Amino acid sequence: MKSILKIFTKEKTLEALPFWAIAIFVILFDQWTKYYVSHNFHMGESYQVIEGFLKFTYVHNKGAAFSFGSLFSDEIRLVLFKVLPVVIGFVLIYLLYSDKEHKIMKYAYALIIGGGAGNVIDRIRLDYVVDFISVYHNGFTMLGLKLDPWYFAIFNIADSAVTIAAGLIIIDYFYNHFKKKQVADSSGSIS
Repeated sequence: MKSILKIFTKEKTLEALPFWAIAIFVILFDQWTKYYVSHNFHMGESYQVIEGFLKFTYVHNKGAAFSFGSLFSDEIRLVLFKVLPVVIGFVLIYLLYSDKEHKIMKYAYALIIGGGAGNVIDRIRLDYVVDFISVYHNGFTMLGLKLDPWYFAIFNIADSAVTIAAGLIIIDYFYNHFKKKQVADSSGSIS
């Protein structure tokens, strides 16, 4: 336990400040938008933002992404959607302080911490998550090419932060993969 706590030094905390700023911004922006929607929309009400592409639709989500787990028992939902995210949050905080090499990953950790906290706040306070961003397309035919209508799941700012973090994790993986390959290629060409 002492070795874990050793990473939380004053210097490491100062290094982590920009990432904490990102996480706190995500939490505040997420909670503000959810507050605004829940106090200005009726359940199920929609507001067109960009015709044929984006609208705000106020819904409650008792599950995770795509309403996964919304029909689980209260006990399972407690563990999966309240306890487990808090444990993961502590692991991510540890990684934020201990990872010395991967700056891209630190941005990802910050976004996941902020997004996860934003949704956990809803789950603890309300027992559901406020979702409202709806991306869709009505479909069209152009030059003989038909695009059928499609609708993406309704989500929120916290979900968006976690999705951006997933993209950063993928970028970090490929960046490090190519970096290692270049090192291996250059060391192989010397001998």
